[in-house]
Amino acid sequence: MASRRVPRYLERLTPVNEAIQIVTSRVKPVEETVEAPVWEAIGLVLAEDVRAPHDFPPRPRAAYDGYAIRSSDTPGRLRVVGEATIGKVDVKYRVEPGTAVYVSTGAYLPDGADTVIPEEAVRREGDYIVVEKEFPAGKNFDPVGAYVRKGQVLLPRGYVVTMLDVAGLLDVAVTRVKVYRPISVGIIATGTELFEPVDPAEAEQRILRGEVAETTAKLIEWAIDRYTPWTVVEERILLPDNVDTIAWYLTRQMRHLDLVILTGGTGPSDVDPFYQLAEMLDGEVLFRGLFVKGGRPTSAMILPGGPLVLALSGHPVSALHGFIRLVYPVLKHMGNVVRGVEPPLPAIAELAGDIRAKRPQPVKVKLYLEDGKLYAEPLPLERQHSSVTVSNCEADGLAIVENRQYQRGERVPVMIYREPGRKEGEKREEA
Repeated sequence: MASRRVPRYLERLTPVNEAIQIVTSRVKPVEETVEAPVWEAIGLVLAEDVRAPHDFPPRPRAAYDGYAIRSSDTPGRLRVVGEATIGKVDVKYRVEPGTAVYVSTGAYLPDGADTVIPEEAVRREGDYIVVEKEFPAGKNFDPVGAYVRKGQVLLPRGYVVTMLDVAGLLDVAVTRVKVYRPISVGIIATGTELFEPVDPAEAEQRILRGEVAETTAKLIEWAIDRYTPWTVVEERILLPDNVDTIAWYLTRQMRHLDLVILTGGTGPSDVDPFYQLAEMLDGEVLFRGLFVKGGRPTSAMILPGGPLVLALSGHPVSALHGFIRLVYPVLKHMGNVVRGVEPPLPAIAELAGDIRAKRPQPVKVKLYLEDGKLYAEPLPLERQHSSVTVSNCEADGLAIVENRQYQRGERVPVMIYREPGRKEGEKREEA
């Protein structure tokens, strides 16, 4: 339960589903909507059902390249009097007895025609075609309303618009949609030991001296851009472990935002901005610590009159785990999303090794395809430690597992960040 008392340490680790329910019960989804051209709505969330404004096609449309004719003229020899091509609504030709009009796929049929003969089914003789068999009426064209009927729901409220949706909607003359405004997010990376790498040579020397290049906030910004396109990161900034400075950004610079994400400074140590900020700003702590391995310090609070604040681990993979487990479902709730476009766990892989997990956690895996099946092979245990960040380069993705033992052959959800390769030791076939 949420409390005004600020726990100094991680007294209770909150299960993931409970944490999501706590946050979503206290944070309202966005209500503001705007009407947008459909081609500008990619990645945004529909605020109402999209319905067909017309029967479509509004008149019969050729399904093949061929000739529009009167079925009663077949078989026979017909004079070609013109052509009707796609993109032209007003067809100036009319099919009279003994005539034909050439039509391309998608073109509207000229008046008088009741069937289309595919181009390969006739013999062309100058300005004439020879049809050697009878063709019935109603063949090879799409009648009025064959694609959609006026008022038909094409996309439901809560769907995130994709480019393929745009192509489909524009094909039936849907040009405007009502969408929710994007969720606004700020990201604050905290840590006096961190620096923003700019110059490669300087960055190399600073890292060798013990400083740490900031990557976690950048990773979370990438994840938000990649997986929650209905969200806009308005600002990302790196700040030292100075609670007054962080408080100023939260209450002034980022007060208008829907969500602020802190990376780092969330653990039970003397340098703990989340704890100090909650006390200083009278924040309502929703939960303090998540029952996971990799992201345990993940916490949430609401500032009086201010944004929701989610605090993630400063470690890249642990923060990404926090994004997958908590931030992603919360942003779906805030954005009114019923169905997103591409979730961070889009694939299922078969384990090529055992996993023992005492808490929900991410496991770095190599991915490979064999006989059309995706396999996930866990990296050795010593390469899984949070201190060995460089092992990210050895992995192709993350298996997201729950708190139990997994056996080789079980199926698990995976976040893929590199194209699956070949099984280690597999030889390339000779050409």
